[in-house]
Amino acid sequence: MRNPIRLVCLIGLAGLAAPSPARALDVTFTGIVLDTCTIALATPGVMMLSSNGTILGTDQTLGVPATVTVVSIGSNTISLDEPELLTHPGDYVPSNESIEMNYTGLADHPLFSSLGLNFNLGLVSLTNLFVNLRITDPDGFVQGTYTARTVLTCS
Repeated sequence: MRNPIRLVCLIGLAGLAAPSPARALDVTFTGIVLDTCTIALATPGVMMLSSNGTILGTDQTLGVPATVTVVSIGSNTISLDEPELLTHPGDYVPSNESIEMNYTGLADHPLFSSLGLNFNLGLVSLTNLFVNLRITDPDGFVQGTYTARTVLTCS
């Protein structure tokens, strides 16, 4: 006859050696994406006079478009307000001029417009936007300094 205590011990030891059933464990990860947008004027625009004297713009020979660096994470929109003439020589009488802009690079709007412009950014964006601005006056310009602008926002 077998020893019942010895049999119980052998069964108990066998139970320790047998693998226990696998347990499941959730391994979780979290991440947060905040809508952020940083804009910086890398290069201010420089307007030059056309050969016929009726256009003062960054798109003319030796003109320089403004360069805006945009870093965006999330769903943001770039908006450019209507361009405007801020300062001009005292003897310049603005009456027939039109002020227009366009942009290329991050997005493209190659046609000049006197209206405000906007476009949506992708989820992640790090690039430059090149903004041209021009003032057209069929009566021409007088000597002096002209300042124009558009206000660019990212939201």
